[in-house]
Amino acid sequence: MKKIALLISLLSAAVSCSPLAYTLQVEKQVPSASNVDFGASLPGVLTMAPEGDPDSVLLASLAVGMAEELEAALGFDSGVVPVFSMYAGLDLDDMEVRRSVHDMTGVDFLIVADSLWTGDFSVKHTEEMAYVQSQFLKQTVVSLPYSMNVRVYCADSASAVADLSESDVFEWSLLADADIQDIRAIEKVNGDLDDYFKSIGRTIASELSPKWETVGVTLYVFDDSKWTDACRLAYLFEWDKAMDIWLEEAASPNTSKAACAAHNISVACDMMGMSRMAAEWSDRADKLSQRR
Repeated sequence: MKKIALLISLLSAAVSCSPLAYTLQVEKQVPSASNVDFGASLPGVLTMAPEGDPDSVLLASLAVGMAEELEAALGFDSGVVPVFSMYAGLDLDDMEVRRSVHDMTGVDFLIVADSLWTGDFSVKHTEEMAYVQSQFLKQTVVSLPYSMNVRVYCADSASAVADLSESDVFEWSLLADADIQDIRAIEKVNGDLDDYFKSIGRTIASELSPKWETVGVTLYVFDDSKWTDACRLAYLFEWDKAMDIWLEEAASPNTSKAACAAHNISVACDMMGMSRMAAEWSDRADKLSQRR
């Protein structure tokens, strides 16, 4: 409270007839890296693999990882995001086929994982020693190439709305007093593959989740109790209450105050996720500013 009181005191001391612009640091939600917006829809995960595919278990782990990440990022309870499994062969680029799949699963967005491929393990014994906990240990590096297709489909879109397919190489560095036999090294990492693919699933799904970042927003304030109250409310992130005050000021015959209030309302709308209304108030602020 002392910090807020100091802020308001500084504002009151610095502002006379002209508005003071100050920057407020806020946490704002930004679109996902893939620009996919689920809105209020519940997404689902679908795996497609040929019957008897040896990599189908890893594909299932990938799907579970994606579902768990989506639940955490979108605020759903554990187990809410459904995971479906089908045999490969359906052409989801065919609109009619995809609509039938969407109808069957009951979700608007489907993250589809298919065509998972894993290559052969390779083992390399490096000459370089690793110094760990006051001792030198020999390193054995195990590698495994893999690739997969991961696409996001929306029931209303003609094609995939995002493609998150990837190809890469897993690498494990095993440390021991002596060289590890190739077969032992492979056995050691092979038992952890399920967890690794679940981790990949989480990483892929994180590209579909909105992020929070700290941004600076500019607000205007006049030397007036209503304006300083509105700033205090904004500082407390009570944007709806602050906006009530600015809405009254937006009708002021004082063009300068009306323009500043319109700008502040635009910021408040943006903070509350009302993008269209934010744009309308921003446009109004610009027009009023031109009349000043």
